[in-house]
Amino acid sequence: MRELTLPGRLILLPGLGSTPAVFDHQRKAFGDRLETPAFIPHEQGESVAAYAQRWARQLSRPNDDRPLFIGGVSFGGMLAQEMAMHLDPKPRAVLLISTTREPDKVTGIMQLAELLGRAVPTGSVNKSLPLMKLAFAMREGLDDDDKGRLMQGARDVDPAMTKWASGVAVGWPGFKAPSDYPPVHQVHSKKDWVIKAPSGDVPNVELVDGSEHLLHMTQPTTVNRFLFEHVLEHCPEADVEFPDIEDPHTTAQRRATLEGAPAGTPLV
Repeated sequence: MRELTLPGRLILLPGLGSTPAVFDHQRKAFGDRLETPAFIPHEQGESVAAYAQRWARQLSRPNDDRPLFIGGVSFGGMLAQEMAMHLDPKPRAVLLISTTREPDKVTGIMQLAELLGRAVPTGSVNKSLPLMKLAFAMREGLDDDDKGRLMQGARDVDPAMTKWASGVAVGWPGFKAPSDYPPVHQVHSKKDWVIKAPSGDVPNVELVDGSEHLLHMTQPTTVNRFLFEHVLEHCPEADVEFPDIEDPHTTAQRRATLEGAPAGTPLV
């Protein structure tokens, strides 16, 4: 995939128990204009909102006049919504992937992860978490490279942070944007088994067929187009044309599904 030049900063936050390595397909598309920071350590008893405010202070660049955008996947999307209120400069838009704005969309699998997080000793999290990520990878048909990134990230994350995040993610009350909040755009699978698709009254949602929770890895072309399209939408001053985004990546699951399919069948 050729690199796409973003007219500003784009910050993407990973999901629970993951590292920035899961954004490999986005990094290949957007280069160094894409920022994928690792989670900072949490503080005892901290809420999602308090954590997000503290992290936003670290990522703010008051003297940087480039357009700023923030987004995230799953738990990272919850944080991105909270952080957008505290970043300086204020983001032009919030871009959400496989996450929720509502309090009642977390499924049983995420609640199970929270229970396991409480039951598993901190020192054992990085032994059990890769097994959970392997189950995710196999269910969603990740290829070997993406499977390796997902599992290595589960070994590398801070186990105490993961235990804290698993609890606060399940109990997160959703996000009600204030009147002066930036525009929000969301891409979500209709078949997401971790965080259910948004209800019909949630605005600016693009629902995707043929994938599940890990859209940024299983459908990188769709996600990269979504990100680039909405960055350009909110940068009218940028002299950038929207290109045809091509990506040869496809998962093992979709290769198997498409085996023998007619010529020209889309791979994403």
